[in-house]
Amino acid sequence: MRVLVTGASGYLGRRMIPQLLEAGHEVRAFVRSTSNVGGLPENIEIVEGDVLDPNSLEQAVQDMEVCVHLAAYFDFYPKDVDLLYRTNVEGTKNTIGACVGSSVKRFIYCSSTEAIGPVKYPPGNEDTQPNPTFDYGKSKVLAEDVVREIAGDTGLEHIILRPTGILGEGEFYVAYQTIKAFNDGQIKFIPGDGEKRIMFTYVDDVVSGFLAALTHISAVNNTYILCPNYPMKYSDLFTFLGRLLGVKPPSRKIPLSAAKLAVSMMKPFKNRGGKSFIWHPQSIQSMDEHRWYTNERAKTILGWSPKYTMEEALTKVVEWCLANGYLKKKG
Repeated sequence: MRVLVTGASGYLGRRMIPQLLEAGHEVRAFVRSTSNVGGLPENIEIVEGDVLDPNSLEQAVQDMEVCVHLAAYFDFYPKDVDLLYRTNVEGTKNTIGACVGSSVKRFIYCSSTEAIGPVKYPPGNEDTQPNPTFDYGKSKVLAEDVVREIAGDTGLEHIILRPTGILGEGEFYVAYQTIKAFNDGQIKFIPGDGEKRIMFTYVDDVVSGFLAALTHISAVNNTYILCPNYPMKYSDLFTFLGRLLGVKPPSRKIPLSAAKLAVSMMKPFKNRGGKSFIWHPQSIQSMDEHRWYTNERAKTILGWSPKYTMEEALTKVVEWCLANGYLKKKG
């Protein structure tokens, strides 16, 4: 199958393309002119363009059978909020619009469980009312609406996949920054009661969900959550990381309001050397919210199931970071 992958030079694209090739698919990688394409497989076609440039997309979709749309502005605290919405919403509209009337028969969109956001009565599922708290998640809700509307009007097959946060070797944003802050002794308390649950999915499990969506006949025109079978409580997460890294986990739990105030006061100092996900009041807020979802629809309809638990994924990532010098074991 001839597959176009937008955002091919990003973390997920780099992990996905070799597995697409191994499965026997031909790959065309759509990247910006400024993208670092070093390390991408040699036996793929690379085309330059921008999701905000419809003409470049029309060229990119030529002779393709499937479009996997990964390209996005991914940042929970973006410097340019307007650009985030234009990239994630208008860019998605341009991409699926270029597929309409072309050789592309199926459009696979990478959304996020951030489109759902925190769940009051977990676990959340694909029919849970969206309640995104970050602009990134809000932009994904709007982009999903664009995909459903255009696909519904034109008959283009579509599949929307909502992975949770991704755990993987070489991913250095949310999960890594949290693990590093914990390892450096910077997480000294747990906001709230520590009983709220979080989910991260190992990157290869996310990739296998996209590969399943390529060819599955009865799974089209639907939305699927990609997540582990079970979540972890924040208190259990820090205890587990403590065992992996030889760090004493925080035992003190403080009210959310006090935690947010403390982080607000420390934020200017902690972010002086560069922006960090962990040192923001909204990040602290999210630690007292359930981001716990179910993958039952993906299991029953898409035929997908995760191979890794969160504990297994965390172990793989921490061991890789230790071996490559991104973390230093304390004990």
